[in-house]
Amino acid sequence: MCDLDTEVQSDESGSDTEYMEDEGSGVDQEEDNISVSDDIKQENDITKPSTETPAATAYIPPHLRNLDPNAVLKRKIRGYVNRVSTSNIKQILTDVELVYQDHPRGEINRAILEAVSQSLLINTIMPARLCAEHVLLVACMTANIGPEFVSPLLEDLADRLTKEMSERHGKLLNNIVSIICYLYALKVVSCNLIFDIIRTLLKSFTEPDLEVLLYIFKSVGLDIRKDDPQALKDIVQIVNETGAKIKDKSSRFTWFMETLTAVKNNNVNKIPNYDKSDITEIQKAYKAAVKQAPNNLQVTLADLLDAKTKGRWWVVGAAWTGLEDQGERKVKQVEFDSKLLALAKKNHMNTEVRRNVFCVLMSSEDYEHCFEKMMKLNVKDKQEREIIYVTVLCALKCKTFNPYYTNVIKKFCEHSKNYQITMQFSIWDRLKDLKSLNATKTRNFILLLSSLISSKTISLSVLKIVNFAEIGSEEVDFFKDLFRKILNVSEVVITEIFGRLQPLPLDNLKNGIKVFLKHFLKPELGAEEKKNLKIALKCF
Repeated sequence: MCDLDTEVQSDESGSDTEYMEDEGSGVDQEEDNISVSDDIKQENDITKPSTETPAATAYIPPHLRNLDPNAVLKRKIRGYVNRVSTSNIKQILTDVELVYQDHPRGEINRAILEAVSQSLLINTIMPARLCAEHVLLVACMTANIGPEFVSPLLEDLADRLTKEMSERHGKLLNNIVSIICYLYALKVVSCNLIFDIIRTLLKSFTEPDLEVLLYIFKSVGLDIRKDDPQALKDIVQIVNETGAKIKDKSSRFTWFMETLTAVKNNNVNKIPNYDKSDITEIQKAYKAAVKQAPNNLQVTLADLLDAKTKGRWWVVGAAWTGLEDQGERKVKQVEFDSKLLALAKKNHMNTEVRRNVFCVLMSSEDYEHCFEKMMKLNVKDKQEREIIYVTVLCALKCKTFNPYYTNVIKKFCEHSKNYQITMQFSIWDRLKDLKSLNATKTRNFILLLSSLISSKTISLSVLKIVNFAEIGSEEVDFFKDLFRKILNVSEVVITEIFGRLQPLPLDNLKNGIKVFLKHFLKPELGAEEKKNLKIALKCF
């Protein structure tokens, strides 16, 4: 029994124990037992799984595991985008600005554009109100951050638009065009992009294309006509040529032609179902929310489609490889008659821009034709001032006053506020130095200035640099003639002209005009003129 136990124990103890007993190494039994027990413990440590419990960690629910690290940010931005409206746009912008303090700028920009795209770029027609309010947020963020904010959205819209032209997915194309039209209405993009889209749609000119074209001309047709009338005239010509080839004209085509004709003739009453309330409302909200609106992006559809290969010239600091083609984009060299060029040299038109403007002024049929030809000169930025400079110079040099130049100035002032500001500075320069003008220039300047004020192109506030308490005899005669011309209009127009000064904080100007009219002009007026003067004085 003991032998069996000993044999079993030695079998369990392992081969090392038997080897040590056989060799008779003289190692004590106690040391031998310690060695065996250590080996067994080490073996057990290797073979047996550990029973120790790991340190306690926070429990993560299954639906939150492997989650996007920016999910919380996107959910917060999504909430802001869903709540945006014209009434709370200022508060939304303030809340989003606080988010920028805690998260990377690029992540927030992507989250906003992703939320807007998910809401608007769907296969069913979006409600106009919802689309307008989402675009309002994009426009405000672009004004606060810069063109780099809206650039990814524009590129995505351009890519989707070209894909939709080959394969339609419900009403997605309508929604894409609607977004771009609202961006144009808020002056984020220029009319160049709208005209590119129109030309693209006219290439296929199918019934779905007609639906989209009809929407464009109903929503922003009058605006693109105002911004680039020559481009609209070219579009009308293309439509007429294409329409002549269509034998069976549908009712939608007839409706489209009626709308296009109304836009071309600037006739709002004949545009079917014309409603610009959504655009007007977001424009008011945009002006209230943005301190200073930036210039619109002059990008074309080709620029957006080639952005990944050629770069983005409209983003500050971005790479652009289009400089090789820059030579093709220079201002076109316009050829004029040698007599016109000689006349331009005689009138000291010493730069190329001034020569071109002068020759266009002298060779145009009327002021509208002149405006169209001026737009083709492609003058940029500060060069635009030369148009007003040369036109005023020509108007003052005429032996007899020519209303043609006044109409040209009115047309440009209606086209852009920049021309109004330039005209204002031109008037100030001459008001400060009236003594240097000869009799002909003085007479023409009075007629030009009175016509601009009477037509409300320029406000009476342009006279704020004049100190009526210190003017000399020559200035007195000048302003007598000027106000007599201004008062020679209807009572309604007089009320509108002088009433524009009432809300302005120009007390010195208003008091000066009032004193001048009473003491210098009133004694020389007839009964009918005094009646108009009384109406003018009541406006102060």
